[in-house]
Amino acid sequence: MKNYRSMLISAVSVLALSWAGMSAANPNDESAQSKAGIVVEWSDFDDYRDVRPATEAKGVFHKRVKKSFDKFFSEYSSELPDGQSLSIKINDLDLAGNIKLEATRSIRVMKDIDFPRMEFSYKLVGADGSVIKQGEASLKDMNYLYHEKTWKRYKEGFYYEKHMFREWFEDTIKKS
Repeated sequence: MKNYRSMLISAVSVLALSWAGMSAANPNDESAQSKAGIVVEWSDFDDYRDVRPATEAKGVFHKRVKKSFDKFFSEYSSELPDGQSLSIKINDLDLAGNIKLEATRSIRVMKDIDFPRMEFSYKLVGADGSVIKQGEASLKDMNYLYHEKTWKRYKEGFYYEKHMFREWFEDTIKKS
């Protein structure tokens, strides 16, 4: 029974990661850029620092992370000026907190020392196709537990990581 379960989990993980790779838009595809203000390219989730699930299968969790961030980036696309597109390649992701084994199950525990981090490369392109800004970003939020509006944490998945991106976007992209 254990072999069957581990094979099933592995199969689901492979399918989820394959699906994630196939559905990721190509940042060099101009038609994709004109349709979506923010185009995201994901690397293999197993290569990221910490995108580990607590209570669900790894593949299912990775799919949920990708879906949540893709929805967030899609909604945030409206913040770009008309005609501009932003291509992002996520190189590393470290979710807030750390997985701990508690009694019979694992949970993600939030402590000061386990702050969220995100590394990505980006390229902001104007309506005429010219590169406005590009570079590498390395974000971390060592005070993630002390932000105002902490009630929102529970309403939005991956709030801390998205909060970092919002701040970076406001400081780096909107001010260009």
